[in-house]
Amino acid sequence: MAINSVTFWEQTLTITINGLDKMWSFKSNLVIPYTHIAGATLDNEALAEPKGMKWPGLRVPGKYAGTFILEGEKTFYNAEIGGSDVIVVQLHDEEYVRLVLSVDDGVDIVNAINQHVM
Repeated sequence: MAINSVTFWEQTLTITINGLDKMWSFKSNLVIPYTHIAGATLDNEALAEPKGMKWPGLRVPGKYAGTFILEGEKTFYNAEIGGSDVIVVQLHDEEYVRLVLSVDDGVDIVNAINQHVM
């Protein structure tokens, strides 16, 4: 099972954080209206980018969970290197400017998100 599950509802996208990642990320789920999503990409290199200060969250080699603030912008991470695809969901009018998530079947999820926001 992936550390995140994605559910597509009529008006919203729900990200469910699984297992101990709920504790490490300080979240159990995120519910985002499609109208607040600019798009999604598959980006397995996203974890190599600077993340900024974690607040609150977990940062250990190869694993990032929680809120990270870089240059005044908040990004939610629940991703790890290896095993699953990493997707990036760009947001507007939300607490976070983007979500960086490990998921199974990343290509299918990215395509579905982008179809819902078109």
